[in-house]
Amino acid sequence: MSLNTERRSHAMGGTGPNTKPVTPGCSGFTLLEIIIATGLASLLLLAVYTTYFSINRSIDAASEEQEILETGRILMELIKQDIRSIKATGNIVFISKIDFIEDEPVHRIDFITMSSMGSNIFGASEVGYFLIKNEEGERVFVRRESKDVRDDPTEGGTNFELSKLVTKFKLNFFNGEDWVDDWNSKASGKLPKQVRVTINVSDAKGNSKEFTTDEAIPCAL
Repeated sequence: MSLNTERRSHAMGGTGPNTKPVTPGCSGFTLLEIIIATGLASLLLLAVYTTYFSINRSIDAASEEQEILETGRILMELIKQDIRSIKATGNIVFISKIDFIEDEPVHRIDFITMSSMGSNIFGASEVGYFLIKNEEGERVFVRRESKDVRDDPTEGGTNFELSKLVTKFKLNFFNGEDWVDDWNSKASGKLPKQVRVTINVSDAKGNSKEFTTDEAIPCAL
């Protein structure tokens, strides 16, 4: 092959001794395409993680709210059962007082009940409810009970921790005409007709809910 013929072959895409054949479909990705693909993948992962953490937060919030609701419901039912089981016996004992925790008024109530929740399931028991502050500075809602009925129902017995989520315990008493803030059966010689119980339940994150109920004392109606 002459020199002119070889040059014409190179110009026309021939396969001369120094020519490499081009394979169709093997051009690869450009740098711009790789950058775009990486960016889209990052956006997709970000959307997935955002959705995942959002769902987790929703589940946690629902669980915390459920704990508050369950705590309030159980405590209210316990107090209501004790109050409605009060009987008008010869020894009428129903005493409330107001204590203070960090200059905030909190109520205490002590009375005699025939509730099966008491330590004396076949007779009368002393029962009390109140808030205290423990050594760690936490507020603790306590139920005191004793199967030994004494003249002073505020002493003796055993204190049982009910919850550390209660931050407020307030009581009001209906005497047949008005609602009053305290009651002492030793002075009045009678029981209130109704008791209004208000508690506030809060979790560690500051979420709170107030529960209020009015419970009648059947033997006082």
